Amino acid sequence: PCLILQGERDPMGRAEEVGGYGLKDPVEVELIRHAVGITKRGFDRVVASLQPGVMEYELEAELIGEFTRNRSIFGYEPIIAAGKNACILHYVDNDQRCQAGDLVLFDVGASYANYTADLTRVFPVGGRFSPRQRELYEAVLRVLKSSIERTVVGANLRDWKRASQVQMAEELVKLGLISSEELAADSPESPACRKYFMHGLGHSLGLGVHDIAPANGPLEPGWVVTVEPGLYIPDEGIGIRLENDILVTNDGPIDLCADVPLEPDAIEDWMQS
Repeated sequence: PCLILQGERDPMGRAEEVGGYGLKDPVEVELIRHAVGITKRGFDRVVASLQPGVMEYELEAELIGEFTRNRSIFGYEPIIAAGKNACILHYVDNDQRCQAGDLVLFDVGASYANYTADLTRVFPVGGRFSPRQRELYEAVLRVLKSSIERTVVGANLRDWKRASQVQMAEELVKLGLISSEELAADSPESPACRKYFMHGLGHSLGLGVHDIAPANGPLEPGWVVTVEPGLYIPDEGIGIRLENDILVTNDGPIDLCADVPLEPDAIEDWMQS
């Protein structure tokens, strides 16, 4: 998915001087929505197989099988990262064992008719989050939900990302990961969240996982963008990123991934079912 580190130039900037890029017509949106549905069916197979001792590549094989049945392929090299591996942003080895007590981060998307979904979900091996895992998960989820609400027509992408950084820093104080003094020193040049949330908030999606679009927006009706805040704590062996694909409209953001469970209780129910 090519997460962009804070301070790096986003590939969306390739068309910064060209108007109209990034917009999708209704047919394109439906192809992305269909790719999301295939990805969800892949996750259905994953949650049925996720148990202590399974290898990351075995879970990848479940996705490959379901994608192939649905005439699709991976839209990008999949990330299937158990435990501390999820703290490696572009982990693609997918060759380690999932242990009891781990969280497993899946950043995958089916590509159907050349249009790509891009989802990230986190599942607990064994089917239940620990209290600490749930606390961290819910913090990322709050930032995701607020960021989706801010994915509106006219939004400037730098301000959009900056708002997520400020909110994440406030969550980090509550989690005991940074101090109030560090929060007070927060700035756009040196975000207080950078140690634990060091990448961008999202990117344009369509023909490929990074579609050409203006680097700073503003967002227009017809954009499809990912929203993907994360929290990475190597000392605790926990990496959590949550990601949905959002259609920008004049009536507000439409979540193309709304049918894919996201709330922690829904994730646990999904795994138990």
